[in-house]
Amino acid sequence: MKQSTHKSDQDTLVFATSPGLRWSFAQTDEAIIQLQEHLGSLLGMTVQVVLDENYEDILAGLETGRIDFAKLGPYAFAQAQARFGARALVKAIDIIPDDAHPHPYRSIIFTRDNSGITHLAQVKNQKFGFVDLHSTTGYLIATFLLEQAGLDPAVDVEPVFLSSHPAVAEAVIKGEVVAGAIMEEEFIRATHEEGSFALRLLAMSPLLSRGPIVVRPDLPRALAHKLQLVLEQIHQSQLDCLQLLKLPSQRFVAATQRERSLKTIAELTGVSYATVSRAINGRDRISSATSARILKLVEELGYHPNADARGLHKSRGELIGLLLPSLNYPNLDDVVDGIQEILSEIHMQLLICPLGQGKHQKILQRQKAYFEMFSNSRFEGVLLTQWNTLDPTPLEMLVRNGRPYILLEQAILDEGIKTACQWFAEQGHQQVGLITGPNSLLEPSITRQACQRLTGANFQFIEISANPTDWHNLLAQKTDAPTAFLCTDDQTALQLRRILDASGSHLPVLGMGNSPLAHGAGLPSLAFEGAKLGRSAALRLLKMLNVSTPTQNEELHFWIQANSL
Repeated sequence: MKQSTHKSDQDTLVFATSPGLRWSFAQTDEAIIQLQEHLGSLLGMTVQVVLDENYEDILAGLETGRIDFAKLGPYAFAQAQARFGARALVKAIDIIPDDAHPHPYRSIIFTRDNSGITHLAQVKNQKFGFVDLHSTTGYLIATFLLEQAGLDPAVDVEPVFLSSHPAVAEAVIKGEVVAGAIMEEEFIRATHEEGSFALRLLAMSPLLSRGPIVVRPDLPRALAHKLQLVLEQIHQSQLDCLQLLKLPSQRFVAATQRERSLKTIAELTGVSYATVSRAINGRDRISSATSARILKLVEELGYHPNADARGLHKSRGELIGLLLPSLNYPNLDDVVDGIQEILSEIHMQLLICPLGQGKHQKILQRQKAYFEMFSNSRFEGVLLTQWNTLDPTPLEMLVRNGRPYILLEQAILDEGIKTACQWFAEQGHQQVGLITGPNSLLEPSITRQACQRLTGANFQFIEISANPTDWHNLLAQKTDAPTAFLCTDDQTALQLRRILDASGSHLPVLGMGNSPLAHGAGLPSLAFEGAKLGRSAALRLLKMLNVSTPTQNEELHFWIQANSL
């Protein structure tokens, strides 16, 4: 431990508050002066309040003695305990009326509702907003959530550190970053702020314990006790400046010197006690990546397991849900076979839930019922198609109930369309018409956004109506007309092919799914193995559940099947 710079007869206390705390008052400087005077009068000594830029500066200040007491998040407190023995003095608890609810404290990952992002995996290679490296909800737990979605936070996202939760929310709303991680309290504020854009919840951690007010380890005990008594009574004042210490609805109680226990590790990683226990004890049914991240934090915080932790376990559900628009989904038998092959390795079962045909309102009611069923404890997670992601409300129900989901066709959007682009480019086409017909394998709006991301100086997609009448008008167009077409199902592609043939045009048409219809008609189509798509999707979902399987990876390849007659 570094030598403290304070003397035993000190007459000034220095307090540092959480970096980036959002004030409910306009003048921060005035609030600092008011808090200094109020604490000073209660303690009978000079108090100095400092606003450091980040948690690392606060930790360094506590370690060297520049700072006497500070407000820390759970992760920063655990680091302070491990590094130099910081002591928890008081913790904030909610003063809850009978008709109110406590302020939630957990990590939220979110995006703008119009960003085109419907699943966490889609933030790959995008700018992502974090608070700072020592933030619990704004960094640490968010990195675990990203990893569970199959992303390496150090490689697969472009991190942007913005120092505060409000700054991250503002950057997402302005489109400066595609998604970000903040505490739920700030997310709730951002969603209700006047004039704010609609936000979409992508991932959420379990509830967390809040961080305490801590003191440097060599602060005299008598002085620390005096400070504790003052803080335990300070909620009786109604000064705005106290929000530098706590929320208006909170009060302080004495903090226990919590050991770096399995519970601490579980909270800081955002996983269950059982998952941490399995990682520590080297048991199976936990992914190697998740285990490595947990063990790294265990080593950083100096945790030592005890006998009780080794015996901890959690019963699991046994079902995975598969929600489909209908049972006519392309390659369905092969996709289901692939999913079941992986699930059988860990003795889990698949329940297929088709929405079927009917009036739009009836389908929505059916979908709502399915989502409510998926929130049941027997379901561990859900496989969805893009068609089920347009309304964020049922997805938020899954997230808030701890039911991970993945998108079945994500690989088609990521790699399949790239394969189609390469095929067109190799033939010299720079303007390709995109048609998402009524039988489309992919949801139209999400497909358009995926195609827009591939548009460049030498290649672009042109959206074309799915109405065959409009195709005739397009053929008469002399300028800016596409020289080839991509249809997101084989039936639409064949219909277009026949219209082009009848008009004497021989522009190439590419379908999608490589169905028997494409085989019989000699229609080129984007092809993939349905069983591999199913296995790949199941493995991605199980990774989010921290469950390992004998099958570790499934390479999914796309190609253009010529289907020549």
